[in-house]
Amino acid sequence: MKVSLKSDWVVKPAEPTWSGTVSLSECDQTFAVTHVPTIYYYRFCQDCLPSTNNIIKTLRTSLSKALVHFYPLAGRLRWIAGSRLELDCNASGVVLTEAETEAKLDDLGDFSPSPDSNSLFPRVDYTIPIDELPLLFVQLTKFQCGGIALSFAISHAVVDGQSALYFLTEWASLARGEPLGNEPFHDRKLLRAGEPPIASPTFEHLQFNPPPLLLGESSSEEEKKNETKGSMLKLTKNQVEMLRKKANQDNQGRSYTRYEVVTAHIWRCACKARGHKFEQPTNLCICVNIRKIMQPPLPKSYFGNAIVDVIANGVSGDITSRPLEYAARRVRAAIKMVTSDYANSTINFLKNQEDLSKYQDIHAFRSKEGPFYGNPNLGVISWISLPLLGLDFGWGKEIHMSPGTHEYDGDCVILPGNEGDGSLTVAIILQAVHVDAFKKFFYEDIEC
Repeated sequence: MKVSLKSDWVVKPAEPTWSGTVSLSECDQTFAVTHVPTIYYYRFCQDCLPSTNNIIKTLRTSLSKALVHFYPLAGRLRWIAGSRLELDCNASGVVLTEAETEAKLDDLGDFSPSPDSNSLFPRVDYTIPIDELPLLFVQLTKFQCGGIALSFAISHAVVDGQSALYFLTEWASLARGEPLGNEPFHDRKLLRAGEPPIASPTFEHLQFNPPPLLLGESSSEEEKKNETKGSMLKLTKNQVEMLRKKANQDNQGRSYTRYEVVTAHIWRCACKARGHKFEQPTNLCICVNIRKIMQPPLPKSYFGNAIVDVIANGVSGDITSRPLEYAARRVRAAIKMVTSDYANSTINFLKNQEDLSKYQDIHAFRSKEGPFYGNPNLGVISWISLPLLGLDFGWGKEIHMSPGTHEYDGDCVILPGNEGDGSLTVAIILQAVHVDAFKKFFYEDIEC
């Protein structure tokens, strides 16, 4: 798909904002220190096609207003000792780009991730110094049919998924002429940002250990070189309930959640599709939101990262040959580990590290730095409870929303279905040679 870039603007806060240096928490500056892409597609009826100029004007004006409240996004990161980062709130601004394409929305089919859609996302140039790199990029692309794509790339070093969606929702409200719903809470010291270490970790933190390699391999370098492919796989509400029923057949405790059973199902199918030996160790990395878990809980409007990674592990032969409940139980056990004490122990572990670089993924595409969670491992993130859908900037709600594509084998996101009918969508990146087998097991194993 050919996309032509027409104009771009640096959008700054509409009013003076607080300026100064903000320490980042350990949750902010480990693992994905990259820009996370998402995209929304909008279709207009022929009688209500707004002009691109009006859309751009609305976006620029409302974004400038939103940045007054969400001013950290208008700042810049900078490196300090120990491969740590801090945030300079200097109102340097964010980038808004206008683009157009001769393609039509219908040319995108079911909106599955593909190289064709990469040009619909903002380009983030990681070769420039980090203290010059904007933290938010926005791209508006107009299609020949009059529809538009609105895509975002937001720095994960500043916000996690919940905070990013909080910002987008408030920005959309301002674009519609409505007042701000809730003021963001910016004090990252609630997660001890910038404070020295005060204790040693009290838990074992497998998420910071090198993940298992394929049996017989001494590194993951060969696996990193393999071609990858993205897939968007839908699960109807009925299929999700079938998985829950299957997992709960032998369950003696509380019923397994949708996330627990779908994640267990993904794990099993990936192990099968990858053709592992029975004794192959495999890790599943899970992100847990700690806002309500911390004691005391974080404010609902906390603006930053408040997630902790935890590991479920096992042997591929056990994961694939035993009932679904076995994998679901391992997923649940990992999630239950994350208490306020565990989260503080995670922070203590990182604060005691002289250098954080080995726990950071700095580049978005095929980085050789930081942890690699490809074959034989997975990382499954839940966006099920996030306010992803219904993003209305004044021209109606989207017809489709999806995460951006990238090339990391083993990355997976579970999203609510765009129809809002209780269905789920699994967006997963796997090596191209494993995709067809994964799809086969993904649907066949629900029935058997």
